[in-house]
Amino acid sequence: MDAVTNVAAPLLAGFAIATIGVVGADGGHFRWPGPVLLCLTLSALLFVTCVQFGFHARRHLYSFADISAWWSDEEMRDHRDLLREEQNADFQLWNRWRGRAYTAYSGGMVMLWLGVALVLVPPARSTSPDTEFRWAAAAVAVGAAVVEAVWSMYPQVRLWFQRRRVLRGNA
Repeated sequence: MDAVTNVAAPLLAGFAIATIGVVGADGGHFRWPGPVLLCLTLSALLFVTCVQFGFHARRHLYSFADISAWWSDEEMRDHRDLLREEQNADFQLWNRWRGRAYTAYSGGMVMLWLGVALVLVPPARSTSPDTEFRWAAAAVAVGAAVVEAVWSMYPQVRLWFQRRRVLRGNA
């Protein structure tokens, strides 16, 4: 998770913000600068949110060896069960924040790919010989957005269907 929240998300947020600057300064060269800016702004926001969620998650993740280092042997003997319960509760909090971070990251990726697709669309009334290639590249970027959305939602949807099947007694 640290690679996503501490490396990938900040890097991609920076890319989205830099692209916002380019499109904002030279919007006349893009077919739909407004939607591009919206997609890239949402992307940057989601990547920064991912970093924040990762920050909140990290404070809840520690091992029993860490607890042993923080507490004396006597305190460990007296409070071992309580410390285990607290660690378990913190682990559950970490898992929730981790899930939120991955959701924000996946949403940021989808919006980034959609923004890239909109950047690649050729300007209106383009007579450039590469117009077809730009449309093809835009289609590839939209495909990447769809794959990212499906890829990131699949585990949750699968789990939902499994739970539903169990609750209905069709397991």
